[in-house]
Amino acid sequence: MKRIFTTNLIFLLLLNAVIKPIWIFAIDRNVQITLGAQEYGLFFTLFNFTLFFNFLLDFGITNFNNREISFHPNKISNQFFNIIIIKATLALLYMIISIAAAIMVGFNNEQIKLLILLSTNQILASFILFIRSNLNALHHFKADSILSVLDKLILIALISIYLWGDTNMQFNVYIFALCQTFSYMLALISSLWLLLKRYNIHININLSKTRIKQIVKEGFPFATLVLLMSLYGRLDTVFIERLSDKGALSAGVYAQAFRLFDAFNMYPFLFASLMLPVISRMLSEKIDISDMFRFNMIILIVPVIAVAVPTIIFDKPLMSILYKEHIEISAEVLKLLMGSFFFVALSYLFGTALTANGNIWLLCRISLFTLVVNILLSIILIPQIGVIGAGFVNLISNGIAAVLQWFFFTKTFRIKIDWVITFKIVIFIIATIIVSVIFFEKSNASILGYIGAILAILVLAFLSGLINLKSMITLLKESKGE
Repeated sequence: MKRIFTTNLIFLLLLNAVIKPIWIFAIDRNVQITLGAQEYGLFFTLFNFTLFFNFLLDFGITNFNNREISFHPNKISNQFFNIIIIKATLALLYMIISIAAAIMVGFNNEQIKLLILLSTNQILASFILFIRSNLNALHHFKADSILSVLDKLILIALISIYLWGDTNMQFNVYIFALCQTFSYMLALISSLWLLLKRYNIHININLSKTRIKQIVKEGFPFATLVLLMSLYGRLDTVFIERLSDKGALSAGVYAQAFRLFDAFNMYPFLFASLMLPVISRMLSEKIDISDMFRFNMIILIVPVIAVAVPTIIFDKPLMSILYKEHIEISAEVLKLLMGSFFFVALSYLFGTALTANGNIWLLCRISLFTLVVNILLSIILIPQIGVIGAGFVNLISNGIAAVLQWFFFTKTFRIKIDWVITFKIVIFIIATIIVSVIFFEKSNASILGYIGAILAILVLAFLSGLINLKSMITLLKESKGE
């Protein structure tokens, strides 16, 4: 299992390491600069608003399906078409409720038009994720990895034409959203073709009301969890636009720091997407996950620390390279979000294990408590200190969620704390801070110093034995031999 997990994680990361940074720093960044903080801030707010109702779009079906097919691969034939019917119905409900909520919140007609387009994109993305969940659950990880970047690859090509091509059409937020729509449509067609043709999976077109009711019932806890996590994870981005004095401009400033936070979150998110089916399969076969979990913890937490600490130290240089305005305040927000990034990674680690074990209602209770704290803090802090307040809210909320998930994980799985590994990680964090400060001073806070610090920290992780290079090489050699 370690070999399967490691080799596919490396393949997934290599793909995303090439495509996602191009999208985030070359395309999305230039889109924000072209549109300006005000217009992009509106897009950022509406985009996050569409995420709040994703629980209706998916109703927890994707996570439920991933875990269910991981446990029982033969169920895909009878389950696939029934879920498609459910998702189509939910998509209509999602669109209606999203528009109604937007009107209640006070968005104007132009904003609602853009919201409809962005909601359509969410619907397409939801269908893609469902199809990918089947490939992922069946351990077709490489196909799933390719599909994870396909929409961004298409979108990069389209946006590049508008930004740097010889076109007479003025680029605006609507064109940006339409390009996303086209990219999602092509990716959806490709993913469906890959599932039905390449792997010769027979899908029974058999509409069963009983099975649909069962799927909805079993998916409901997952839907509740997705809703609660989406709210406490993204509510700050909407509260900024609604509660701060500068509205969309403040949201645009927050988006500058949030972009790096979102980019770095790619690693723990992708990590968890592979971890869920692997841990689920191990639990279904009554295999002890202790050793696998400790292995996962190291290869997740070490890279997170290696990126988070230098980013906090090099906050202003990074912001000044990426943007021309609002550098000071966005750099302060970035520090807070990087602290939050560490807790998000821990949540992916412990939360995924609890999800694989079926402890969904437990995770829902944790998320509900976190959401209440998030809302109260947002109402208090954002009107007073704006985007800095939103950063604190994000940090505290994710910190609470991570600590609670860790506590209940240890109670559920009874995995004893490995004090040797814990001590090594603490020493590693201290060493990471020292190395980052040294590179910051010696490089005069240059971007080369930032890159050098991250590389030096990763080398330190291998030299210290925190990450066992020999074991990693052995796993890769074994995978090539099969």
